[in-house]
Amino acid sequence: MTNIERIAVHENHRLEAQLDNGSTITLNLKPRLKTLRFAFLADPDFFARATTDGRFIRWDDKVEISLTELFQLAQK
Repeated sequence: MTNIERIAVHENHRLEAQLDNGSTITLNLKPRLKTLRFAFLADPDFFARATTDGRFIRWDDKVEISLTELFQLAQK
């Protein structure tokens, strides 16, 4: 099973996830910041605190994106 190896936070609410299979997924979360679910990420300092445990990308206990959802969001 593929895991998230590491993440990098970039300007303009872009997030890059590097996977253990060598692939990289870049998400632009800016269009989603006005949704209730992702509203916390509008704060650049909070957005920069993204972490991963290999299966999820998390921002404290407020927002999380699973590996499966990461693939889904990348396709939109």
